Amino acid sequence: MENQNEKILEKILNEEKRSKRRMYYYTSIPLVITVVLIMVSYITVNNANKEVKILRIEKAELNASNEKLSKEIQLKSDSLANLMELAVNYKNKRYEFNYAIDKQLYSRYPKQTEMLSEMRGMIQANKVKWHLGGNSPELGFDSPSFASFVINRHSKTRIDANERYKLRELLPSTQIPQVGDVVFYEHGYAMLYFEYRNEPFVVGMTPLGLASLQFDFGPKLLGFGKVTY
Repeated sequence: MENQNEKILEKILNEEKRSKRRMYYYTSIPLVITVVLIMVSYITVNNANKEVKILRIEKAELNASNEKLSKEIQLKSDSLANLMELAVNYKNKRYEFNYAIDKQLYSRYPKQTEMLSEMRGMIQANKVKWHLGGNSPELGFDSPSFASFVINRHSKTRIDANERYKLRELLPSTQIPQVGDVVFYEHGYAMLYFEYRNEPFVVGMTPLGLASLQFDFGPKLLGFGKVTY
């Protein structure tokens, strides 16, 4: 009888233990869920804060880029307006030349004479126009682009399209220009140098189109670049 009572008591005790464990588990589940939710919320908020910081940085960079672009556009607009105004004043500085120059130059400067003859034909046809940033006869040229174009066609010197605005750095500097060299003026003019009866003149692209001009046609002279023929 005593053994039976002990077994019953042991069974009761074991059931109480199981009941306590179940109660512990049941009460722990909400706590675990709460902890998990807190962690998820923390990670979500932290990621959101990081994204907000990134967006703020990107916004600041975009604003700075827009401001820089606006300034560049304004500078280019002002520069183009100045070029157009100056070009109008260059109209009375044109240098008239004909085939007699070719006859004199060809024996000494055959490649340069071919270049000059081609440019004369372009001037007479009036088909090649000024186009800021242009790089082909169909689209048009600005001054450095046209100089690079004819140099590549008629000389041994080669100018890559993406380097046409670096002519002053690319071409060797010279103090005394020879026929076919490049003359650099302020406002971005890059003109080809020629002489006839010891009188220098230049040919190149201006905002009013392709033109032959007196050597001192207006803008400040900056230097000369050597071209190999």
